[in-house]
Amino acid sequence: MTGCGRSRLNVFPLSMTSAKELLLALRLARRELRGGLSGFLVFLACLALGVAAVSGVQSTSAAFTAGIRADAAKLLGGDVETTLTHRQASDAQLAFLKTGGRLSRVATMRAMASSAPKKQGERPRRTLAALKAVDDAYPLYGSMALEPPTPLRAALEEKDGRFGAVADPVILKRLGLALGDDIRLADGVFQVRAVIKREPDASVSLAAFGPRVMIAGDGLAQTGLLRPGSLVRHRCRVKLDPPHTPAAFANAVKEAFPDAGWRVRDVSGTAPGLSLFLDRMTAVLSLVGLSALLLGGLGVSEAVSGYLEGKTASIASMKCLGAPGRLLFLTFFLQVLFLTAVGVAAGLVLGASAPYALGPFLARLLPVRLVPGIYPEALALAAAFGLLTALLFSLTPLSRARRVSALVLFRGPAAARKNGPGPTARAAAGLCALALAALAVSTTGDKRLGLGFVAAAAMSWIVFRSAAFLLVRLFKAAPRPKNARLRLALSGLHRPGNSVKSVLASLGLGLTVLAGMALVDANFKDRMQREIPEQAPSFFFIDIQPHQLDAFKKTVAAVPGVRSLEAAPTVRGRFLELNGVPVEDIDVSPDAAWVLRGDRALTVAAAPPKGADVVRGAWWPEDRRGPPLVSMDEKIAEGFGAKLGDTVTFNVLGRRIDAKIASLRRINWLSLSMNYVFVLSPGALDNTPLTWIAAAYTDKSGDASSSEADEAVFEAVTAKFPNITVVSIGETLEDATALAEKIGAAVTAAAAATLAAGMLVLAQSLRAALRRRFYETVIYKVCGATRGDIIAVLLLEYALLGVVAGITALFLGAVLSWFFVTTYFQTSWSFFPGPALMTVAGAAVLTLALGLGGVRRLLGRKAWPYLRNE
Repeated sequence: MTGCGRSRLNVFPLSMTSAKELLLALRLARRELRGGLSGFLVFLACLALGVAAVSGVQSTSAAFTAGIRADAAKLLGGDVETTLTHRQASDAQLAFLKTGGRLSRVATMRAMASSAPKKQGERPRRTLAALKAVDDAYPLYGSMALEPPTPLRAALEEKDGRFGAVADPVILKRLGLALGDDIRLADGVFQVRAVIKREPDASVSLAAFGPRVMIAGDGLAQTGLLRPGSLVRHRCRVKLDPPHTPAAFANAVKEAFPDAGWRVRDVSGTAPGLSLFLDRMTAVLSLVGLSALLLGGLGVSEAVSGYLEGKTASIASMKCLGAPGRLLFLTFFLQVLFLTAVGVAAGLVLGASAPYALGPFLARLLPVRLVPGIYPEALALAAAFGLLTALLFSLTPLSRARRVSALVLFRGPAAARKNGPGPTARAAAGLCALALAALAVSTTGDKRLGLGFVAAAAMSWIVFRSAAFLLVRLFKAAPRPKNARLRLALSGLHRPGNSVKSVLASLGLGLTVLAGMALVDANFKDRMQREIPEQAPSFFFIDIQPHQLDAFKKTVAAVPGVRSLEAAPTVRGRFLELNGVPVEDIDVSPDAAWVLRGDRALTVAAAPPKGADVVRGAWWPEDRRGPPLVSMDEKIAEGFGAKLGDTVTFNVLGRRIDAKIASLRRINWLSLSMNYVFVLSPGALDNTPLTWIAAAYTDKSGDASSSEADEAVFEAVTAKFPNITVVSIGETLEDATALAEKIGAAVTAAAAATLAAGMLVLAQSLRAALRRRFYETVIYKVCGATRGDIIAVLLLEYALLGVVAGITALFLGAVLSWFFVTTYFQTSWSFFPGPALMTVAGAAVLTLALGLGGVRRLLGRKAWPYLRNE
């Protein structure tokens, strides 16, 4: 057998049809796989972990969406719902709604609940409550569960001249009440007759202002809360009779009363706020899971490369026997496809089980039920991600394998130079990368988030490769230390076949995500726990009647410790049109779509509000009178495509108001100062029943006196003005922080999958590097190095690698967190050393731990077989 470079022993036919070649490749691949999967365990683990992360997030989201859809009518309270703020539906409107089926009327508002003193001189307790007044038809869907078991109508009806109430157990605990006690709601006194165990149409909002108190609709008048301009939402719900359908009847309601100014929803629009939150959370968690999958792709590449390196002699032998390169490529490609199918299937099984495993835990965090099941669309998406990732990272090493020279059999490893991939493989890998990017963007509700992920992934790849290149050059140019162990460790970082690139790639992405999340979380908590409380008011006061304003101001100003008080008139209105075009027909960005969900608070002001800067246009003169003008939030205007001079149309209590945009403001919403998306010029709301809202700022010293001031303000206002609702900013911030911690925990858990994939890749990389360093270890022993010397050198090298990876990941994570905080929070960014030190230390510990296991195996091998061969 001579001249294998050109003249081959033609065991393989020189010409084969595609079908025969495929059958032969299948037979050869099956024989190769009989040798076991030991070289592909990391391949399978990385792929399964990444696919499990993506499919688990998608399946869990689909399960929650299914829960919302399944309970849509129950959550909405009917098939169709109309909502009016400040006013009730007219007789004509009610008559039309009744033509669709059974009608139920519900009124909701925030109110102050207090205990009725049982003893003379006893101070009543007070707390914020979510008040709900219902009629006899409520609920149209589902049922109320009360303790003790009682029909709702019987619990709320009037007995002996007094109406009943049912309440959340939290209310009873806060007010120190028991069943049979009286609860005061503004001017009305009600008897607590049962505790609410389950409410069918419980709020599906993530933020609730106070626990529930429910009374009969006929008893609402006794509270004295139904005053002109009071923030009461009157809801009319219809349980449709055949042949009416929700969408058709909702459209009929809109067409019958185009100027009603009400919000009309059917079951398809249930819980839009929660749905948007779930969509965004799914997008973020899916992208984090995709990070784990992409990082696992490095493990795929390492595993395929390592396996094919071990098959170099076999490949050369097959070439000498006449095997064409395409047959070899097809043989190993079929193996990779089979293993990809196994890894993807394992990941899909794990991901599909996520709704079943996480359901009980997540049900306590979100106000809707989760419907476990198999969701093919979610699994198909994850499978597509897994397949594209495996192809992207395996095509290059497979292409190199087909270019192995047959001379390897005669010239040894010197002939096994590392060839680059062919142009076809490069093109195919590029198409896979583009397909992955397109899939990531298309499956993300916020396209900017998807594009940002693709850009961040590309930037991370460039940064880590550039950092590896620069670090190798830096270590090579650094002065040689006198300590022999340190000198050998540093030389190991720039020698041929060093591990810098693989370690940075393995740990970098996972640590970057964790470091970025840690810094975002630290910035958020700093704003919530320190900065915002220092700037924000202590209380907001809602539903101040105009005739109460002067007395209210005097009452608050008389409390020691009150620094300032701001007040503004307000009314609720719907944003209807922009330049005559209904807002429903405008392409609105996701960041601005929330303005269309329900009514918006409107105000008039002569001067710009505090905490907002006019960035375009000019504010009107304080004494201006004339056609209405409006100042609009800059970001919301961009989301609607609105500009200076455009006309915005509102419906306020059934009255159309057209206002020209005079200025745009940049608002710092995190300051929690009184600001509005829309501020109208003086005179625009004349002859409209307005109420006032106010914000009180108390001493922020943090000592007992500041707490006493807060308690004094709360007590003074609630005692003298029972109709005024008091919202404590401190409690609101605690709720927001608790919600943020839940979100952060979910994202961190998903990021942990990225780090786990990185550890698998790192273990594979270090194992391959240690195999290549066995000869070097033998030389150390021959030169007199002890086992301790070798361990010290290798562990020093791994520690340096870990520190370098941690610093690089920390830098990139800091950049990403800065971008997120300044762009989405629209606030300043700060660097916190705690998360930074944890990132660097974690990288060093992981590298050391994984490296130590390989070093022990390396030192356990005998040196004499290697020396005898030499």
